[in-house]
Amino acid sequence: MTTLSTFSDELADAISRSTSAVVALPSGRLTLSGVYWRPGIVVTTVDVRRCRGEITLMTSDGEVKPASLVGADPGTDIAVLRVDATDNPMPELADLDALRLGHLVLALGRSNDGSAIANCGILASLGGAWQSWTGGHIDRLIRPDIRPFPGFAGSLLLDTRGRALGINTTYSRGREAVTIPATTVERVVDQMLQGGRVTRGYLGVGLQPVELNPQLKQSLNLGQDIGVLIVSVETDSPAERGGVLIGDIVLTLEGSEISSVQALRAHLSPERVGQPITARTIRGGQLIELTLTVGER
Repeated sequence: MTTLSTFSDELADAISRSTSAVVALPSGRLTLSGVYWRPGIVVTTVDVRRCRGEITLMTSDGEVKPASLVGADPGTDIAVLRVDATDNPMPELADLDALRLGHLVLALGRSNDGSAIANCGILASLGGAWQSWTGGHIDRLIRPDIRPFPGFAGSLLLDTRGRALGINTTYSRGREAVTIPATTVERVVDQMLQGGRVTRGYLGVGLQPVELNPQLKQSLNLGQDIGVLIVSVETDSPAERGGVLIGDIVLTLEGSEISSVQALRAHLSPERVGQPITARTIRGGQLIELTLTVGER
């Protein structure tokens, strides 16, 4: 019993250490949390754009402060706010490389009236980099087995020492929890503060996976089964300027097999903007190579 009580106290202490860094963003029916991430900077989810009128936040001591939107990135579901504060509390960032499947994690948010809300669960899924359902690059998969509560969006995910793992959001119509890792949040904050938005690579094409005909595979000596069909090309886009035509089938980019839309988009990282990229495609039953310059969206 003493051991259980001690463990319970340790969890309460972990939450207590970060409570002052978590704020409420009250806005009528919308219940949203935010986290002081840097001096004068609060991060939350892009839902903050639905706030009616001016954006305000409520601190842990009940103080209401105005905030301005620096930028919002639907790809990562992260929004960045600026607040008139320089000595605000900030959570310590955890070492994400130390995470293991099954680790106990804590979610900490606030309700519309500013009350702190906490929940806990285990890490149900843990994996590498992935692309969000809205096209953003997320550094790694962190999915806690925690049922979302009012104020979960924009809340903080903590390890058992009270260190920040990332910012919580939801998917599947708000029924499932997922965490945007702290490394991704850091990257988005950097880009937002520098330019007010997140840069992404862009080709300007509509895409659809397509199974390759066995006879075509044999005639071209291909080992892959699926390519990506170009179904549309935007006018004056990087793809059009590079010679891409509707009906082309993309097989590889920079030598890497492309068998899904997600695989192609994964090659359009911010670092690729302005850089040439080699596409191996099928056109009219023949293999051709195109050099495309990745644009910026």
